[in-house]
Amino acid sequence: MASYAELAEKLPEHEREHVMSLANDVLFMRHKLAEARADLYSESIVIPYDNGGGQSGIRANPAFAEYEKLLKSYTAAYDALKAALGKAGKVKPVKVNTVAGNSKWKARANG
Repeated sequence: MASYAELAEKLPEHEREHVMSLANDVLFMRHKLAEARADLYSESIVIPYDNGGGQSGIRANPAFAEYEKLLKSYTAAYDALKAALGKAGKVKPVKVNTVAGNSKWKARANG
C-alpha cells in the first residue's frame, strides 16, 4: 500500500498541488469532526429554548446539525481525494492526533 504522498508524487505537478491541498483539508475536517464528536458526547440532541416572548419549549441542538454538515463536507472531500488519486494504488489509513481539547493538530500519512 502506498501513502497519499507517494500516490501524489505520481501525478503531474499541476495536479499534485491541488491533491495535497485537498488532503490537508480532509485531515483538518477529520480532526474537527473528532473534536466536535468529543464535545457532543455530553450534549443532548434537543435543548430547551425561551425566546422571551412567551414561547418556550425544546428544539433540536444546532451543534448536531453543524456536525452533520461538516461530516457531509468531509465525506465529499474524501471521495474527491480518492477520485483524484485514481487507481494509482491502495492507500494506507491516515493517522490524526484527535485528542480532545488539543488546539494544535498533527497529521501525517503513513509510509
